[in-house]
This record gives sequence, C-alpha cells and structure tokens, in this order.
Amino acid sequence: MNQKSNQRAATKQAFLTALEGELVSGRALTVEAIAGRAQANKALVYRYFGGLSGLLAAYAADDQFMPSAAELRALCDPNLDALPPRVRFAQCVTACVAALAKRPATVQILLRLPSFDPPTLAALREGRARGIADIRQAFGASDSGLGFDSELAFNLLIAGVCQILGARRLSWLHEETELPELVASVSRTVRGLLIPPSAGNDREGEGRQR
Repeated sequence: MNQKSNQRAATKQAFLTALEGELVSGRALTVEAIAGRAQANKALVYRYFGGLSGLLAAYAADDQFMPSAAELRALCDPNLDALPPRVRFAQCVTACVAALAKRPATVQILLRLPSFDPPTLAALREGRARGIADIRQAFGASDSGLGFDSELAFNLLIAGVCQILGARRLSWLHEETELPELVASVSRTVRGLLIPPSAGNDREGEGRQR
C-alpha cells in the first residue's frame, strides 16, 4: 500500500472514530462536527463515503457494531443448551445488555433510528441483521416453550435497554447510575420478567455476567 493509500485509509478511519465520538456526545450529527473532530476537510466525507448516510453505513458494516453469538455465549451459563427455553432467551437478552453497554455509539444509533433516512436505515438494518442467524442458532430459534413471539419480545426489550443505557438512569427520578450497576439492575429485571419461579433452579437462570 503506497503513501497515498495509507493516508486515505487513515483519514477514513479518523472519520469513523470521529463519528463514534459525536454519537457518544449525544449531539445532533453533522458532517461539519464530524470533520472538525477528525481534523479533516468535510469534503472528504462526501468523497470517501458519499455523505453522512454512507459514513453511518460504513460504521454499521464493522463486525464490532453488534455483538456476535460467540461474545454473547461467553457471558452465559456454560450449560446453556440444557436450560429451559425462557432461561436461554433471558440469558441472550441479559448478555446483550452487557455487550451493548460496551458499545455506547451503537446504542445511540439504535436510539436514533427514527431520525434516519430510508437508505441509511437500510444500511443500518443490514449491519444489525448480520449475525442474527448465528445468535438464533446459539440460543434456539424455535418459539416452542416460550409462549410468546421471541423476535418481537427481543426487539422490545433491546429498545427499552437502549433507552435506559442511553440515559444511564434506573428511573427518571434517580441520579445517574454507574454503568456496571445499571447493567446488573437491567439484567435482574429482564430475568425477573422472563423466568417464572416454576422455570426451575434459579441458579440456572442467572448466567455468568462478567
């Protein structure tokens, strides 16, 4: 790779890093702010990515945008496959809570989905959908034994989790909460909602949040 190519790759990465910083800041996304943070000419955002939509799509295309099945399973009980369906589902959701807590920019993108244009939404959905098949295989694709629509329930729970993580509050009446405490509290709530006492040994349903 020659010097020009190296410089181009470095500039593109600087824009992606700047986008992440702007997302975490909570400010409205603008090409000007991203270019300023990257200390680069804003015209290059259009040259390299076609604009803000393309930059967001490039960010979502990274393998780290959403957690993988392997990452999620590492946060769960090692005997996951032997657990009841609702326990597996709860462990999948609570593992997602822990994984999303490490991805504040991803949380902000998911929170802002309604504000994006159709091309950006299509690109983001593609990034979000990547790995879903692996996750379903790891945690069980069948709704048998759950008693509810797993895809709808998962999306509703993750949407709520993003709202809480984005605000970093246990409720609107409390002060800002430290992230580990917040993750643990949300995880306990999810398990309490999804795993009735009759589901079996409570210790099996807790998993290993690390």
